[in-house]
Amino acid sequence: MHVVGSHVRLHGSSDANLVQRVRQAPNFVPTRKALSVAAGLDGGIILRPVEGLHWLSYATSPRYQDDLLDLYMHWALVRYIGLFKRRNDGSADSALAISQPGQRIRGNQRRVTSEEMGIGFGALLANHWFAQTGAAGLPIGIVDVDAALGDRYIFAGGSRHPVRAVADRRPGYLLIAPDPTARRRYRVRALECKGPRGTASYAMQQLASAVDQLAGISVGGRTPPGLAVSTITANNQMSYLAIDPGEEEEPSYEVNSATIEQAASFQLEDDVTDVPPALLTNASVRASWATLADFSGNLTALDRWAPAVMRRRLDRQQRRRVTFDTPFGTARGTSVTVGLDGQRLNVRYAIDQMIDQQMTHSPEAIADAQFVFAERLRGSQSPAEETDSSSLYSATPDGSIFSLSLE
Repeated sequence: MHVVGSHVRLHGSSDANLVQRVRQAPNFVPTRKALSVAAGLDGGIILRPVEGLHWLSYATSPRYQDDLLDLYMHWALVRYIGLFKRRNDGSADSALAISQPGQRIRGNQRRVTSEEMGIGFGALLANHWFAQTGAAGLPIGIVDVDAALGDRYIFAGGSRHPVRAVADRRPGYLLIAPDPTARRRYRVRALECKGPRGTASYAMQQLASAVDQLAGISVGGRTPPGLAVSTITANNQMSYLAIDPGEEEEPSYEVNSATIEQAASFQLEDDVTDVPPALLTNASVRASWATLADFSGNLTALDRWAPAVMRRRLDRQQRRRVTFDTPFGTARGTSVTVGLDGQRLNVRYAIDQMIDQQMTHSPEAIADAQFVFAERLRGSQSPAEETDSSSLYSATPDGSIFSLSLE
């Protein structure tokens, strides 16, 4: 608990040298866009590992059916809470590394661990990158493309399995954020996360593959801005590589009560090479709100906002919801308790209470509540590193709140 609640540096690279190395990778496919460094990600970032666990639980929850959801939420946290350690390499910052128990993970479980670290920390890094490039203080949501908008995969045990052969590739996630100059307009960016293990050359190939996947969705005749992240878990080290296929212009599209209803039946088809931008934007906003509602157990809002393909896939059971105080304000969500070595670990998956109250109202009311929360979150300090680490909290700008506490 002390380690996952501590501020550490996740070392990483996003510089001109990395851009050149990706271009030289044997599997690199030249894109229309020029590759560029990812703003705010060169040299690493300071984070708390609990934030990576939060993003992992949040980004992947739509992949799981109800009969597996609790098992997954138990397992992901219990399994990974002891994965990390702080490593002092002589610099001013302690570096994030892998603990001795984490280093003993082998075989297929090591592959799964690497992939899930790629998702959790990749989403966290993408949130940091988006905030650095025009979304500071704004709610940033995340959407699992195949779980929420597509139907090319079935999901079992959290892994995706193709239902048919598909020739094209596309990014795994979309990031959604309002236009800073127009509150009712939203922007869509793509994100592809990799979690390679092994050699640096393999990590470079994975990053080149991620760049290729970012071009897999064309919106209004253009590829949306995107980020490719490779989070490397090797031996006792954790680090990342990140690259940004640059975009000079970034359009935004209106989301309101009328436009969002038109996207209720949206499904991302495999044979569609170009998606109407306003339709994808409205469907993505719906999916981001459905993901938020699902994370916190607000099933009424989940049913209200889930695109048709997401609603067909998920079968949820009503759970008792709890209200509790956090450093970010009052939250409402579900609570799971796990017994650990004579203690009880309480895990909460929640949403800001004010946003929760608006989730079944108009799109405008939800957007306004998320703006208020994002501004409050930006103005608050990150939870301090405490000697008593019995309670830890993490929040995302769109309103999800995650907590771990020992009883």
